[in-house]
Amino acid sequence: MSKKQPNRLAELIDHQSFAGSALPQTLANDMQLYTQATHEIKLLLIDCLPEEILHTCWVVGLTSEQLTLSVGSMTAANHMRYLQSAYLQVLTEQSITFKQLKQIRVVVSNTHTDNALFNKRLASKTSMMNHDEAPKTKALSQNTKRTITQAANHVTTDENLKKALLRLANT
Repeated sequence: MSKKQPNRLAELIDHQSFAGSALPQTLANDMQLYTQATHEIKLLLIDCLPEEILHTCWVVGLTSEQLTLSVGSMTAANHMRYLQSAYLQVLTEQSITFKQLKQIRVVVSNTHTDNALFNKRLASKTSMMNHDEAPKTKALSQNTKRTITQAANHVTTDENLKKALLRLANT
């Protein structure tokens, strides 16, 4: 009997599945631990964290004294770092898993949704650039015109630059 061969056009994951390959046991155990910890974190912090942050928050490292969380934006990371002591208190008081925790570390990672949003914005910008129409310009505010004029008169020593800045401010 000949051994059945996988489809050469199949995805790599299909080939691996057919071959009976799996994640190494240590990696599978870590993944299971992080998934369980993420679920527990989200349950404990549901009343503390905004939904946008909670949605992108994942446990990516866990020791007895340090928890490493990944969030989707720098704003979320700053928020988490600012309120770290409050979150640490909630976790140590309400969970046996995090009882000995002494520090929460926060890292920023790009998620698939961020990349999709970026690609969507990029596509819209590209399509706008492909049109034959001239880009629409906005008029400068009075405050901006005043700032440019003051910079041209008091800061700039190059006469050509000064004239160009004054023309810009007068448009």
